[in-house]
Formats: sequence, structure tokens, C-alpha cells
Amino acid sequence: MRLWVLKSLALVALLVGGYAQANAAADPALEGFWRDSDGEVILEVLPCAAARCAKVVWLKSPLGPDALPLLDHKNSDPKLAVRPVCGMDVITGMEKQSDGSWGGGTVYVPDLGMSFSGKALIQSPTEVKVTGYVGIPLFGASEVWTKVAAPADRCDAKPRKPVAAPNAPPPR
Repeated sequence: MRLWVLKSLALVALLVGGYAQANAAADPALEGFWRDSDGEVILEVLPCAAARCAKVVWLKSPLGPDALPLLDHKNSDPKLAVRPVCGMDVITGMEKQSDGSWGGGTVYVPDLGMSFSGKALIQSPTEVKVTGYVGIPLFGASEVWTKVAAPADRCDAKPRKPVAAPNAPPPR
């Protein structure tokens, strides 16, 4: 009986180990462009040493009520409240966790002017469940983001300098 139990445990360990290896090999990268569930923002996730970070690269509504680039106006720090949302780093320090998720990072939400702990769980090559929370994930809010191609009209692109006509005076 004891040998049967040991063989059974060995088989379970082998199956679980094989499943984990197969899933690890098939685990799509977190890097790339991700659109939120409302289609209002696209973030670019990039490596930052061993962690992952993300910045805003596209906004459905990139302009504020003053018709100028949208600013971080809800930030309680007056020095930060004047920075543009586009190009802003909003996720920092996400690291791969032992359960295969990404966590340990911080998520800044410009709409609220607040930072939260963050967790990301890749559900498929094109979907990631993102959770922002205070304390423990159980009390957080989650949504599923979709992987997309790089937006052609990135809002974080540096504006081009105007090209003067051949005989026009230089711009002032």
C-alpha cells in the first residue's frame, strides 16, 4: 500500500511538473501594447531590469477641456499635476511571481490621481487580467485588457518641427 501511495504521488508530481513546464513555455510575454477594457487608453509594457513598466502611448481623448494635452490634474502634488498624461509612466516594478502572475508593482491611475498595488495575470496571448488594489487583491478592481498592435497615432511621439517653405522667413 505504501509503495502505491509513493508511485501515485510521483505520478501526480510528474503530471503537475509537466503541466507547469508546458504552460511556462506557452506563457506569452507581457511586453507590448495593451488596450484597456473601455478602449480609452493604450499602454506600452517594457522591461525595466527584471521588472516590467508601462507608459501611456495612446489616449482616446488626448486633450483636456482647454483643448491642450490632457494633464495629471487630479494629482495632489501641484508639481505633478501639470505633467501630461500621455507618455506618463503608470506601471512600475511589476515582477514575475511564483504563481506565474506579475505583481509587486505600483499602478498610477491619473483619472483618480492615486497609486495602487497592481497584479497582472496573463489569460491568453491576447488578454491580461489587471487588478489594482489597496492591501490585498480581494478588495481591488479588475478588468481584462487586450493586446493590440502599436498605435499609428501615438500621443507620446515627439512633435515634429515645422518645415519652413524654401523662401519663407524662419519661424519665431
